[in-house]
Amino acid sequence: MNDTSPKIAAQMARMIAAKTPEERLRMASSMFDAGRRLAEAGLRAENKSLTEAQLRGRLFMRFYGSDFSDTEIKKIMARMPNMQL
Repeated sequence: MNDTSPKIAAQMARMIAAKTPEERLRMASSMFDAGRRLAEAGLRAENKSLTEAQLRGRLFMRFYGSDFSDTEIKKIMARMPNMQL
């Protein structure tokens, strides 16, 4: 879905290109942090009794679960004792 007009998209691209690499990295990091906070809030709203380990595991699955096969996920989880599903 793209609800941004081509004129505005071009203007945004110019504005981002005018930033330094450090500024762009800070923007990306800030957006990732905001997305993580939103995902964490959603998971906690679904289950208020999540442990920190369960929260980490569910965040991992929310962000990266579709990038790995079930076998790979099991291997990753086995090596990360501080994460549970």
